[in-house]
Amino acid sequence: MTQPAKILFVDDESQMLTALKRVFRGEEFEVSTANSGQEGLQLLESTDFDVIISDMRMPEMDGAAFLALSCDICPGSRRILLTGYSDQDSTVRAINEGQVHQYLTKPWDNNQLRDAVMAEWKEKQSIDANSVNFEEYEQLKSQVDTVSKDLENATSLADMAKESVVQQFNTTIRIISNLIHLRIPSSGVISEDIIRHSVAMAKILKLSNKVVAEYRHAARLYQLGKLSFPEKLLDGPLMELSKAELEYYYKHAEIGADLLTPLSSLDYAANLIRHQYENYDGTGQPDGLATNKIPLGSRILRMVIDYHLLCSGLYFKDKYSGTDAIEYLAAHSGTKYDPDLQKVYAKLLTKLTDTSTQLNDRIRKTRELIPGEVISRDLINQDGVLLVSKGTVLSVPIIDKLIDIEVRCKRELNAFVLRGEREDVPAET
Repeated sequence: MTQPAKILFVDDESQMLTALKRVFRGEEFEVSTANSGQEGLQLLESTDFDVIISDMRMPEMDGAAFLALSCDICPGSRRILLTGYSDQDSTVRAINEGQVHQYLTKPWDNNQLRDAVMAEWKEKQSIDANSVNFEEYEQLKSQVDTVSKDLENATSLADMAKESVVQQFNTTIRIISNLIHLRIPSSGVISEDIIRHSVAMAKILKLSNKVVAEYRHAARLYQLGKLSFPEKLLDGPLMELSKAELEYYYKHAEIGADLLTPLSSLDYAANLIRHQYENYDGTGQPDGLATNKIPLGSRILRMVIDYHLLCSGLYFKDKYSGTDAIEYLAAHSGTKYDPDLQKVYAKLLTKLTDTSTQLNDRIRKTRELIPGEVISRDLINQDGVLLVSKGTVLSVPIIDKLIDIEVRCKRELNAFVLRGEREDVPAET
């Protein structure tokens, strides 16, 4: 059975209280009355009323003052003020200070008053139903604290597990990298520099930490596809391979990327590895991608790897100095390499390379050779045939012959010439 609505009427006129009690006859109401504000406060000390109704004009303590004090004793009660037409200022004060929920003018309409009280009673029931008492609050707080601690512990364990997985993942990559170095001993010497330069480029370009990590993985694993190669494809300079051997050699990029397929966490790095031989002008492989369609990491990787192969003698038979390697990259900017990235990398290399100990010769493409320059190293083609011997003074016929060989063989020739030394060669007649 629903509890009756507890109502308190406060008015200094007894006939008014009697009239109010008549309006609220019935089992659904439990009515109390008080002849003054002070008497009303005393009743509030002992009973929690649902609705408090007070007249505005009362001696000693008016309705506004009474309702304001009632807020401290029964904060959950709903308050209604009965006021005359001339009590506007007092009504405003009651609304502001006494938290009055409704006010009705005197003389009141019985039905209107009854409806107002019923509405406030239902509102209080709704609020009470959705509120939590102190004991329930403490129980809920305790449960929330327990869940929070459990969640915190679970998060901590998850973070530890995640960190452990990341460590194992990175260790696995290093193990694979070590296996590559065991199979290709010469690569281990330059591998760390390739990783360092690739990461440095990524940071210069202000790429995210996640992307930097992917570039590091790709730099560690870019030779994975070479593990099944015969010795001949691993030891000699790249440009000493025959055309067929070179085509087979370039396949290691696709093979390595395919080997990483089962590891979905390395999909990004695998894609960089797959496209490491794409040329900026679209003449590379495997897909003939060009310009920005080539993954940024692949463009960086291609340039960094070639630089280190040039300086280590693994690209051409003769080692390039740092300066010569930088010039080689610049000479192929826009064809093999991204022009913008090449300029950035050149600045980085200038800072990293000790130019005070450069070799006394420099590399030139055949079309850049000048009559009178002296060949500083034997120039040998990919089949081991000596084309020009060390110490030869270049002439126009010799240069033209080298260019012709380069065109017929479709293989780039590069010659080393002494720096700052040149002999006068008579012009051909």
